[in-house]
Amino acid sequence: MIQRSKNSVHLPKIVVWITLAAFIIFVILPTFYLISYVFISWEEVRLEVFANPIIGNENWKQILKVLFFSFRLSLSTVAFDLIFGIPLAYVLARKRFRGKSVVEDIVTLPLVIPTSGFGFATLITWTTVAGLGGILGLNSGLIPLNATVPIIKVPFILFIVHIALTLPYVVRTVETKFQSIDTTFETASRTLGANSLTTFRNILSPLAIPGIFSGAILAFARSLGETGATLIVSGVSATASIAIVRWTSEFKLATASFMGSLLVIIAWIFILPLELYLSRRGRSIKIPFQLPTFLSKNLMKLERFASRSLTRIKDFVPLIVVIVTVIVPIVIVMNSVVFYWSADPYTGKVEGGVVYQLFGPSNYFNSLLQATLTSMIVALTATYIAMCISIPLAFIIERRRYGDYIRTLLKVPMIIPTSSLGLSVLLLWGSSGLNMVGSGIWLIILTHIVFSVPVIVESIIAAYEGSNIQMYEDSARTLGATAYNAIEKVSLPLIKGGIFTGFILSFTRSLGETGATFIVMGRDITVPALVVNMVEALAIPAALFTSTYLIILSLILLAIIRILTRR
Repeated sequence: MIQRSKNSVHLPKIVVWITLAAFIIFVILPTFYLISYVFISWEEVRLEVFANPIIGNENWKQILKVLFFSFRLSLSTVAFDLIFGIPLAYVLARKRFRGKSVVEDIVTLPLVIPTSGFGFATLITWTTVAGLGGILGLNSGLIPLNATVPIIKVPFILFIVHIALTLPYVVRTVETKFQSIDTTFETASRTLGANSLTTFRNILSPLAIPGIFSGAILAFARSLGETGATLIVSGVSATASIAIVRWTSEFKLATASFMGSLLVIIAWIFILPLELYLSRRGRSIKIPFQLPTFLSKNLMKLERFASRSLTRIKDFVPLIVVIVTVIVPIVIVMNSVVFYWSADPYTGKVEGGVVYQLFGPSNYFNSLLQATLTSMIVALTATYIAMCISIPLAFIIERRRYGDYIRTLLKVPMIIPTSSLGLSVLLLWGSSGLNMVGSGIWLIILTHIVFSVPVIVESIIAAYEGSNIQMYEDSARTLGATAYNAIEKVSLPLIKGGIFTGFILSFTRSLGETGATFIVMGRDITVPALVVNMVEALAIPAALFTSTYLIILSLILLAIIRILTRR
């Protein structure tokens, strides 16, 4: 638990109360309203979901079908992430090699890249002749769009997208945990003759289990709530998050809200308690059993052989997975823009070129400019308001006894699907609730504030806990500084790196958000939503250009994050 000094410099009470009020109104209330709406409108929900006069309980059957499919996809994705993510995390945490920072950036890229653009890049890469299929001389895509993964029976392309977007959560979380473990334990194990794999199994793995579980939980929640890329590559399949978007667009609010509330309850009951349990400081998990002696000896022999023969493989295969799932689609989509620039390279028709679709009768360039303006206004406004709430809120969390409870509440917007969040905001502020804001840019901003605050707060807290602020503040108070001056002149400059990082992460997340935006945007379309609209309209060259545009913007923002974190 967080240890707070009795002599900590506190914010003025008026600032505390205003911050807490804003936190409750803009973050907590929208997060929890969806459950209340289901109870308030239960008769309407019951009639539409369980006792529809025309189709009976068909909607309930569809909900169960979608939920089971989503869980199968998410659990399979997490299993793959753990198999390849843990070795990669170990390499990044324990080994020094040339280009390590580049590998870390590649792993981090899916966290900041707009998912709709990345989803389209993946679709082009694997399923069309413009991707790997054409490069290899085939007359079709390398993987059929309807191809499924054996055993788990989920679409192959959908599985690839979810792996790419969730793997960073496992790698970065487990890497951080490995870095916090003293290398003395590993050195002692090696001194006693244990090989690297045996040392990993007996020493590192038990100590890293909290980080492994935490990364798995975050990856599962991310997969369960992924919407932007999934909308583009899902085909006829439907995940829970997509179903909410589609039912909302069909004005089936009762069915959509019931599905969304189920996802929120799942997060509360299963994901949130385990995440909180594992995030407590000093929490360790004991292995409840040990292998029998004969099994342990045989396993050690196998590990000794693997350590000698498969060292290079276990180090490079996870990196190859990241390159194939993340870098290759980005390179392919950028390359495709060049090929499609003036005309369709396969038919020679000008109408199939990027220039024609951007500046011809469709005039997608004007739509892109308008969407960019909308995206920038939303991202900047939402991030600015979130910053105003997050900076004092981070101090409250660190310096008040009830700070741990606030940080617990902040976990909820981070793990519930954004489509559920968007629907909750729509129902709260829209005509079905307080009737204060209609669908459009301001409702998008209100939605983005909810998930921006936790991102910024966590970045600030990370910087706060990584510096010895208390000592510097005490020194300032000793020299006669007031509490306000100590915070303004000492504390804020010390954590400015965390503030800037939180700002950029929040801005990037807002810029790339698709699922929640689709539900609340009305006529004010953002760039990620525009990509989805282009794909649905079969304006493929225009979608190629827009996806590349989003990816380049994300790369620039990632470079800024890298500069700030180095400082």
